[in-house]
Amino acid sequence: MRFFGLQDKAISIDQIAGWLQTAFIDGEIESEEEEYPGCWRTLTLFLDSGEPVVEIEKFSQADDSLLDPIQDTVRMLLDEKDPVIPSTAVKWLCQFMSRVKVLYEFRPMQAINTEEGWQIFNEVWTNLRENLQGIVHLENEGFTNETGAQITWEYSTPESGDLKVATLNKNGTEWIEYTLDLANQAHCKMFMAGEVPDKAN
Repeated sequence: MRFFGLQDKAISIDQIAGWLQTAFIDGEIESEEEEYPGCWRTLTLFLDSGEPVVEIEKFSQADDSLLDPIQDTVRMLLDEKDPVIPSTAVKWLCQFMSRVKVLYEFRPMQAINTEEGWQIFNEVWTNLRENLQGIVHLENEGFTNETGAQITWEYSTPESGDLKVATLNKNGTEWIEYTLDLANQAHCKMFMAGEVPDKAN
């Protein structure tokens, strides 16, 4: 899972530790020493017992590490053999990528599936998103817009449940947000085609 931020604010290891402490969540952080607050490339979050929860890697425009992953993302979006849909959202995303200043990539590890591990991950993931304006990409699910509504379809198997999604209006200037019933194949096909289903709410 990845977070593409429009601002590269300094998020220090002490600040991340503070998020966990404020939420009364026990955990450990392992990282290289910071030369200054926010100057780290990778860190790992652990349970108190030492089991790894998630590894986080930061790619920043400030240290020239961002260019390659952004180019890889654009290539993935434009891949003709395995296209991301709808095309209207892909166009918007390619334009958005030119504005990205920082990318945080979260790589889940075995302890994320425990209750304590999920709490650690979710607290850091949520606070990061609240501190930095941007969008999310969940592999095999899709991208979101800046309000958190999903705008692309990357599911490879049938899904069920309700999902907050958004489709661009005809002018491509505004997102129309609504709830998509994933079990409704007709509505899902309209979403994939960049259209708003009838009676969407």
